[in-house]
Amino acid sequence: MKKVVLILLIFICLSFTLLLPKNTKDENVEKEKNEYIKYVKKLKEVEKTSKDLPFDVETKYDKLTGNEIRYQIIIDNPKYEITNVKTVAIHNKNTDDIFPSAGIFEKPMKLSKDKKPEGIILVGYIPYNGSIKNFKCKIKVIIEYKYENKVYTRYYVTKK
Repeated sequence: MKKVVLILLIFICLSFTLLLPKNTKDENVEKEKNEYIKYVKKLKEVEKTSKDLPFDVETKYDKLTGNEIRYQIIIDNPKYEITNVKTVAIHNKNTDDIFPSAGIFEKPMKLSKDKKPEGIILVGYIPYNGSIKNFKCKIKVIIEYKYENKVYTRYYVTKK
């Protein structure tokens, strides 16, 4: 009798685990990671800024105490409402940090015309010992967005 109950319990446990939904959280993390890597790979090939950016992009650099430069990429002042914004910025310096992104590992962003404050700021850090006047860096940004149900991809490239 004990063997029958034990076999029945094992059968019920196995059946229950087969009926559980797959772990969608792990699948989503893998999907987000692959999308991030896809954007980084695309950016490595880009050399020029897109000609028809429907928003302003500005890059700022600050020397922090210690041996670091903080860079900020500000995407602001859209000419029209854009939705589903996803963006990644990379640079040509050695770093142990990941590159900053928005809208990939979290909900995609939205930019609306004439709304303040409105904008997306990507922030990253680069190890650097010298003066900010002598700092040279190439930053590339990919911005994917939706406008009137069509998906667009634009690039911004800057040198300091």
